[in-house]
Amino acid sequence: MLVQAPHNQNAALADKPAYDLRQIDCDPNFWYPVAWSHKVRKGKAFAARYAGHPIALIRPEKGPVYALEDRCAHRQVPLSKGLVEGDCIKCCYHGWAFDRAGNCVTVPYLNREDVGRPVKAYPCREKAGLIFIFPGDPALAESVPLPAVAQVGNPDYKTRLFSPRLKCHYSFMHENLMDMNHQFLHRRQMG
Repeated sequence: MLVQAPHNQNAALADKPAYDLRQIDCDPNFWYPVAWSHKVRKGKAFAARYAGHPIALIRPEKGPVYALEDRCAHRQVPLSKGLVEGDCIKCCYHGWAFDRAGNCVTVPYLNREDVGRPVKAYPCREKAGLIFIFPGDPALAESVPLPAVAQVGNPDYKTRLFSPRLKCHYSFMHENLMDMNHQFLHRRQMG
């Protein structure tokens, strides 16, 4: 039996369903780790990402770390490049200052308050050496517990800090880490 291929390969591909298992969504109404706590130093901002969205983590000299979208509402410059002063982050470009709720509290050259636009703030918590954000409905954050981080505090286990940026879907990493038979690859690193 002879099967003739379509003249247009793109037309044949268009007939296939567009479902891709590696493109599954995640529930935004959950706590997700975005950085190791030790990476976000006092009086500094830190650039992180969640599902492709840039996040600025700010640790003021006093008080807990907080998270804002990593862009100034004025010129879209990353807030993570800004200056932490008191409980606010100032954009490095024009000095617009944002508080932990994402409100613009100062536009220096206008000499009046409440003139700038806000940026999105994320509920933010620290646990077991990780900084978590809640990207979903902020009203639900208090009712959703932080996930348990297994064995981090147990001295019988060694916690490895592994945080390279990999260009793959997280499920590939899960498969790799759970594949106990790929020791051939690591034969020079492990017994």
